[in-house]
Amino acid sequence: MTITRFLTRALAAVPLIGGLLAAPQANALEIMASHYGALLNTAPIAVALERGDYKKNGVDVTDVMSSVGGGTGIRNMVGGGLGYGIVSTSTALAGIRQGMDIRIVHTAIRRVDDLLWVTRPDSGVSSVKDLVGRKVGITAPKSSSELMVVMAFEAAGFPGKADIVALGSVGSGLSALEQGGVDAALILEPLYSARKDRYNVAFSLENLPSMTPTVGVATGDFMRKSPDQLRGLLAAWRSAVNFIYENPEEAAKMVAKRYGDTLPVDVATTSMKRMAAIKYWSQGDFDMDGLNIWVKGMERMGEWSGPVDWSKVLDDSFLAADLRK
Repeated sequence: MTITRFLTRALAAVPLIGGLLAAPQANALEIMASHYGALLNTAPIAVALERGDYKKNGVDVTDVMSSVGGGTGIRNMVGGGLGYGIVSTSTALAGIRQGMDIRIVHTAIRRVDDLLWVTRPDSGVSSVKDLVGRKVGITAPKSSSELMVVMAFEAAGFPGKADIVALGSVGSGLSALEQGGVDAALILEPLYSARKDRYNVAFSLENLPSMTPTVGVATGDFMRKSPDQLRGLLAAWRSAVNFIYENPEEAAKMVAKRYGDTLPVDVATTSMKRMAAIKYWSQGDFDMDGLNIWVKGMERMGEWSGPVDWSKVLDDSFLAADLRK
């Protein structure tokens, strides 16, 4: 299976990735992670598993349930009795607003630079300015991809000048681009690193501020009954992120091994080195500016209204002392 087919399937279904470690022991635990095995947002989990970071911190992670994100993923997590997962910030906030007994216990991603918009090599497009009044593909209305296009055009000084077209999956968008249906289409890592020779970058999101699109959440029950395991999970995440930043090539081999032969080592290496260079992953500490920027974006897309009472949403007590603010 090619990486393109793998990502297309991963973004359109909710697979269960099991049997990652040996038989369960006293502290055996299953966790949930958005897009694990497909995208790089949860790659530190693969690194932590391969390095034994979880066991070093007193947790035996035996399974990782992979979700395509959205409300279904977090409902599956809570309904399936899982105490911890990594989900989009939007999903976490929506779940808390709906009354789910969960809290955000750490941040996971601090940048959105894994998203790029690409164009055909013969298009003559190399910037936002070149796309003014032209068709720019997104996945769906009110999606994070629409928000990123809006923000990118604003940052470049051309607010409201994109002709935004909803195309469905990333694969559908790239097909539309190749057939001339749009002038720029969304692509994500690691697919970009696998296909970068086929496209030119129309624009990236490197000029946007740091923001927090992905977080770690825990259920109230898990927080009360298994506080040491939760601390271990967060410590392992931090250890894995630090290892990635210090050893991106070695980390890439670990991610490729855990993700399977659908993510070749050379692609993993290119994409992981790119993400490490921009400090894509968070150690877990709460960046309030980044969180508030994301919420403002949700408001713009009609997905949120009013201020967030962060005291009822965040719990930093399971983070290492030096990460608490």
